[in-house]
Amino acid sequence: MELIKMTDAGRYADPATLCSAAACRQVLAWADWELAAAKATYELLRTLENVLRCTVSERLSSYYGREDWWTSPRLRLTYSTLKKIEIAEDKLQQAGVPVTSTAILREVPLGFWVTLLGRGHDYETQVWRPVSSGFPGYRGRRGPLHTRLDHLRLLRNKVAHQDRIGSRDLAADRRSVITAIGYVSDGVARRVEAADTALPQLLVSRPGSCARRGGDGA
Repeated sequence: MELIKMTDAGRYADPATLCSAAACRQVLAWADWELAAAKATYELLRTLENVLRCTVSERLSSYYGREDWWTSPRLRLTYSTLKKIEIAEDKLQQAGVPVTSTAILREVPLGFWVTLLGRGHDYETQVWRPVSSGFPGYRGRRGPLHTRLDHLRLLRNKVAHQDRIGSRDLAADRRSVITAIGYVSDGVARRVEAADTALPQLLVSRPGSCARRGGDGA
């Protein structure tokens, strides 16, 4: 079927629901559902990224005494972290956008903020200690927080690269995002949870099996 082939819709379907992996029209229902689920998930992750950027950059700027805190001689960032800054600057220049500290920090990806909460070059001292006050809802050590956020970074990458996410426990992913946001601001977390009606509805309306699918799967 031309529509299935040209949209690569088959990549999103649950094979157990199809009467034919190659031509079952049920794959289109799955493709539509995946698109809606990806959009809803992305909205949650976008808020998480904004919250992380605001709380981390504000505290590092205050601690290192400059808006472009990543240039401070007192802060030793890893090559990969600095490379993300460089890539952001290049993108802004190519787009003809003024290369300001604010613009750069808005351009770097979620992975940049997650990396800062990793081990790095003694990020425990250089980054975590200055920014830990920005996570008033979190009482643990840096490591477990980084693990949670890195898990969400991988989810964000799957959404960005149009990978199938329907086989994941998206309800648990949703809770994890809202929990992570709540570490920074309980008010924002409650607002996000209340506003997100799309994903819970999608989770109870996954596409069913094709009507032509026989009991033996033929």
